[in-house]
Amino acid sequence: MLFPSLITVAGFLAVGTQARFFRRADGITISSRKLIAREAPSKIVVTDVVLPLTKRPAKGASAARRSSLAKLVIANGSTTGITSLEVGEEFAASVTVGTETFELIIDTGSSDTWVVETGFACTNFQTGQKAAESVCDFGPYYTKSSTFTAISGETFSIEYGDGESLTGVIGTEEVTVAGIKVDQEIALVTAASWEGDGTTSGLMGLAYPALTSAYKGSTQEVYNPIFTTMYSKGLIANDYFSLLIEHDTSGPSGYLAFGGVPDVAFTQNFTSTPIIITTITGYPDNYDFYTININSVEINGVAAASSGGSAVEYIVDSGTTLNYVPTSVATKINAAFSPAGTYSSSEGVYVVSCTATPPAISINIAGTLFPINPLDMILDAGDGTCISGFSDGGSSDTEDIFILGDTFQKNVVSLFDVGASTMQFAGREFYASDDTY
Repeated sequence: MLFPSLITVAGFLAVGTQARFFRRADGITISSRKLIAREAPSKIVVTDVVLPLTKRPAKGASAARRSSLAKLVIANGSTTGITSLEVGEEFAASVTVGTETFELIIDTGSSDTWVVETGFACTNFQTGQKAAESVCDFGPYYTKSSTFTAISGETFSIEYGDGESLTGVIGTEEVTVAGIKVDQEIALVTAASWEGDGTTSGLMGLAYPALTSAYKGSTQEVYNPIFTTMYSKGLIANDYFSLLIEHDTSGPSGYLAFGGVPDVAFTQNFTSTPIIITTITGYPDNYDFYTININSVEINGVAAASSGGSAVEYIVDSGTTLNYVPTSVATKINAAFSPAGTYSSSEGVYVVSCTATPPAISINIAGTLFPINPLDMILDAGDGTCISGFSDGGSSDTEDIFILGDTFQKNVVSLFDVGASTMQFAGREFYASDDTY
């Protein structure tokens, strides 16, 4: 997440559920919040500008935390004490960079598109020592083509919430996404401290320009990320994208659609809620993450106190496996499992019986209840250990921003409506699936 938190990093990394997010400086607090005038929600249309998603198991300290959010959960943390539990997953799609096609992680919680370049320098994430390229465990490497043009004086530098980091060069390259070709500013990674999945070669960030990581010296050079480029140049039908993540264990793991929704059966009863501008001391007063307020989290039909309202902010992030909710809410949810979940301070998550009966949980957004499928309430961490789909996101409304991760997003179609500055959601919690866990 974006701001300092009281939660230590070690437990989150151990089970691989934290998102990868761009780190900001310590000591930042949210000083105020505001909304701006918004248009009516955009009309929903079906589009064929669609990328099928592939689920990738993420490893150890790197699992499923590839977004710019995690500053909240790492302020007091270190990477010591990481254990072998792994429940992380990430979602990737095929993107063509120049003439080469790569699997890139899809992330709604960051903004840069980057690929790792042939000849990059690898640092072992665990030891901090120089290592062979294979230790960083990327997929195929990008070879610089004649269509890449470096931007003089600009560099790429990003440190993620788990401590992973990348540096490189910034330039423009032809990028083709779902048949749409754009001349896009991207980063080529020339040095990485990374724990990859052996398949993906980079990441495609879909958040706002404020989170881009190009610099001249120490000065941020904000640029348009790939989705902003698409809609600002009129290359897609509408100024939004939609994300549908599937439970299925075979076939596509979901779909990312630009300018519409994929041609997949669901009831298009969308509920909309404003995307929030967060005012943060020392940072531009602008959109950055897809941040919303919710009314409440309901536990067995009862709204949990302090779970929602204007003072509690949630980021909608495809790069985070679990939902992170206020401490008191996480305590109530996990106490309602039968048998009750137990908080593991060493892992930073709630451990539950793999055969437990979870409580009935719904997220109330703008008066609409979005139930969470029981399939998403218990996650297999291996070795006979399971964890809860809801974890402790901290107890401070001014220093913690909470997350609606894949535990939530597998139960909805999420529409990121930047044209109207709203998030729209349609429930899809009990669709047919071959996932029976």
